[in-house]
Amino acid sequence: MTSEKNTYFRTGIRLALPPAIISCILFGMISLPWMEHVYHSIIFGAGSGLTVFILVYLIALQNLKTKLEEIRAIIQRTPSRFANATRPPDKNASDEIQEVMIDAEWSRSTITREFQKMDETENYRKEFIGDISHELKTPIFSVQGYLETLLDGALDDPEVNQLFLTKAMKNVNRLIFLTNDLMEISRLESGELKPELSVIPLNNLIHDAIDSLQYKADQRNVKLFFEEKETNAFALADRNQIRQVLVNLIENSIKYNKPDGKVYIRTRFDEHDNSKIMVSVRDTGIGIDPDDVKRVTERFFRVDKSRSREEGGTGLGLSIVKHILESHGEQLAIESKPGSGSIFRFSLKSADHHSDLISA
Repeated sequence: MTSEKNTYFRTGIRLALPPAIISCILFGMISLPWMEHVYHSIIFGAGSGLTVFILVYLIALQNLKTKLEEIRAIIQRTPSRFANATRPPDKNASDEIQEVMIDAEWSRSTITREFQKMDETENYRKEFIGDISHELKTPIFSVQGYLETLLDGALDDPEVNQLFLTKAMKNVNRLIFLTNDLMEISRLESGELKPELSVIPLNNLIHDAIDSLQYKADQRNVKLFFEEKETNAFALADRNQIRQVLVNLIENSIKYNKPDGKVYIRTRFDEHDNSKIMVSVRDTGIGIDPDDVKRVTERFFRVDKSRSREEGGTGLGLSIVKHILESHGEQLAIESKPGSGSIFRFSLKSADHHSDLISA
């Protein structure tokens, strides 16, 4: 569509002007021998040029204007199929043809961006399917190998069958953990698993998470410290989900720590917003490469793939943390340097400042 500021057909003017000027000059020169005065020839040439201008303009108006409007409407409608498409930029154009060209370029760039996003999504889907296939295949093949060995005669050896059955059970448990984590992420992403908000004593919850992981920390000779700065930290959140967030973050800091390493858990009220309680988990571990920091919350992404699989991790822990916090309207912040440890931070609503949400 043409701009509302220009009710006239600018393309018609551009098309009609050259032949009108040529006709004016040509008919003016031809009429010179038959005219008494030069100005009569000028008037005749001007009249001829104006006649040609009007004829060409009307023909262009009749044949081109509607078609250009239809073409522009089609070009503008095409990217509107995409959810994130915006209206074309409002740029000054010399005529309707240039408007169509501007819209066509906008449409091309919009569609190109959307196809790039689709390619990225498809690559992510293929990578995800490949990762999950590998994660499922490894324990399944292990269980299959142990069972086949037992059926081939090892079942009669009490020492061997006990060992193989224990290893097979370990891989079965790994499959169960993986399946549960995948189901939880799926429910979080779909919005099916919504947080059930209640007032939770955050410090008590942290002590509970530390107690559940103390044995694993002792095995790795990692010390856990709770810097209990706030003695009255009550948050408005889902108790079970936030406990899982704490367990996943602390367990991750234990797993990727150094010998004689330390993990510090801390709570404090936000200096800039006392309606928020800040929680941080800091470790003295191996750290994360800057290129990997943005990806550690992706499903199945591992900084050290071999080490993670040896530890039996599903590669979904930080992804679950991310989705749980997002369901609470919060974000996970990560600071890390290789060899200097990592800090994971998130905030929760203070129950004292959001009591209205409890009654709601």
